[in-house]
Amino acid sequence: MSSSICVGVIGDWDADGVVSSAEIVYSQEFLGIYPERGRAKTVLAPAGPRTLEEALGSLAERGCRTVVVLDIPYTNNVLSALRKFRDSFSRIIYVDHHLSSIVNSSKLESAVDELFLGKAPTAVLVSHIIKSCGGRLTPRLEAFVNAAAFTERGGDRRSFARYRRLVSIVIAVSRKLSRDRDRELWEKLVRWLASPLTMAAMPFSTEIAKMVEYRDLEKHLAELRYLAMELAPSAMRVANVRIVDATKVKDVKLSALASQLYRILKTPVIVVGVRGGRRIAVIRSRDDLPYKLALKLYEKGVAKDLGGHQSIAVLVLREDVDTRRLADEVRKCLYELS
Repeated sequence: MSSSICVGVIGDWDADGVVSSAEIVYSQEFLGIYPERGRAKTVLAPAGPRTLEEALGSLAERGCRTVVVLDIPYTNNVLSALRKFRDSFSRIIYVDHHLSSIVNSSKLESAVDELFLGKAPTAVLVSHIIKSCGGRLTPRLEAFVNAAAFTERGGDRRSFARYRRLVSIVIAVSRKLSRDRDRELWEKLVRWLASPLTMAAMPFSTEIAKMVEYRDLEKHLAELRYLAMELAPSAMRVANVRIVDATKVKDVKLSALASQLYRILKTPVIVVGVRGGRRIAVIRSRDDLPYKLALKLYEKGVAKDLGGHQSIAVLVLREDVDTRRLADEVRKCLYELS
């Protein structure tokens, strides 16, 4: 392994960020094919849009020549951080699948050296990059890429049965890391996933499993399902979409609530809520309808900002857009998309 080259890897805190970071570590340290040719040391740094500048600064201080930014959605803070450290690295590579990044692709392109955007989860995009370079993922990494993709995009019951255990781990990991921002756990998971050793030689660490807290997750999901069951009968029908007013619901993640309602209603769902004084609409489906519908609503001026990705999109609605107007605009967009 080269001692003269240091590659920085910055990934989001959630499971997609963890898995895609592990893919880059495996590709660089064990295959030696991407982003640098030849095996080289990687330095890890979990981050989100608000802390990207800090992560880039720490990697610049460590002397990293190349840095890869994974699964972090575009914001003004992200763009500012990338521009600030553009000259601190020989290459900045940015891989993401969030709507805000796709909409602002031209701005990102001006601030990085290599840009990879797509509707598929970031872990899937990274796997395509590695395979295009002639690499092949380990069975462990391949399985977790599929499991992470399932949680991001949804899938049929057959697929869920196949990945049930891994999906449970991925969901628990996402929740634990997003809540606690435990850097030590994040790096342990990335290194474990990146290891070329077999599952038998390196089983899922009991220490990591304990930290993930499966029981805590099950209790949380049970409470969320109960709330979704209470709200489901109030859903407003707009073609094949159901709109649920959750503006009175507090202290619940709207994207998680939308996912539960989608499983109950078995049709695309839009959940409207209020967070931080802003009206938010979360669109959830297993196909790419959220992606298409969110872009349409954004183009029509119904929303002033957007986020999320292919199967779950988040819109910040304009102040004058109530649930009734949103329903009317959704109806028009669905007609145009049909």
